[in-house]
Amino acid sequence: MSKPNPYAPSDEDMAKKYFDDYELQPHDKKSLKEIRKKIGDNSYKNCDEIEQHQEFMENLINKLKDIIDKEKRAGNVNWELERQMEEIRSMYLELEHMRKHKDK
Repeated sequence: MSKPNPYAPSDEDMAKKYFDDYELQPHDKKSLKEIRKKIGDNSYKNCDEIEQHQEFMENLINKLKDIIDKEKRAGNVNWELERQMEEIRSMYLELEHMRKHKDK
């Protein structure tokens, strides 16, 4: 019987790396936090800024949807990503409501 390699990654390390690949990136989390703050403060000045943030969120939702679909095909479910995707959709709808009221 051979000795285990102390330099080889453990199963836990491999699992962590696998799931870390499927988390929101820190810069995306930071951007969402800033958008959430602007929504809460009602500090959007024009529709262009709202539309830019909506486009960012659309792209992020599409990216997350692709990741979730790939995970499901592999037999995995990432509830955290699904929760985050629903939260982003909710923020998107809040921005849509704000944009419609700014257009008036």
